[in-house]
Amino acid sequence: MRLKARTINTRDASSMNLIAQFLTLLLMLEAVTALEANLTAWRHHKRQKRFLIYQNGGVIKFVGGCAFPVPFMEKKVWRQLVWLMNFHYQFNEPQTPIYWWNLWSSSRNLKGSEIPAATPSPQIPERLLVDEPQLMLFKLAEGYMNQIGQNGEACLERLICENGQVHEHMGLYAQILHRLLRPHRTLDRRYVDAYRMGLHGVNCRKAFPKAHHCLLDDYIHLHEQGPTQSYLGA
Repeated sequence: MRLKARTINTRDASSMNLIAQFLTLLLMLEAVTALEANLTAWRHHKRQKRFLIYQNGGVIKFVGGCAFPVPFMEKKVWRQLVWLMNFHYQFNEPQTPIYWWNLWSSSRNLKGSEIPAATPSPQIPERLLVDEPQLMLFKLAEGYMNQIGQNGEACLERLICENGQVHEHMGLYAQILHRLLRPHRTLDRRYVDAYRMGLHGVNCRKAFPKAHHCLLDDYIHLHEQGPTQSYLGA
């Protein structure tokens, strides 16, 4: 009986030693793998946050305006009237998410992986590039002046010509008007030529005789100040 019990204990000890050696081997393999692994390799087991974007979910609006008091010429003022104008610029909220790490030109994203290089867009000839917002503004002004009985094309060209003669601008509205009446080089040739005529000192009223009592004549005044001139808005 003693011999049989000793034999069983020897077999159990051998089995335990074999299991211990196997576990030690597994731990050594895991340690070697961990040394060669990337420190961020565990991230693929973590689920990223999901975002739900609703289409047409909001509107971005910029509202600007100005107010002018209206005088009644009364001896005893007991009422007030204000002329108010509001301009609304409304845009749809962008639907494409914008990530801060993509705002700068970088070859890597937030996770460190390479970003494929974007294919270069085809080069557009310069003659096909047009300042569409300014062109739309000019066409709108011409159409409105034609509707009120004025020669829209002649009046606008004369205003652009007179704008080219101005060297000094007094006030914010005068500077804004100067920028609006300064045609981009990609617009129609007649706008650019009218501005160059003003730069070279051409008499704009003689150059455009069809422009009689244009829209802005009652609001814009040209004052001479020695060698320079000022554009003033009434």
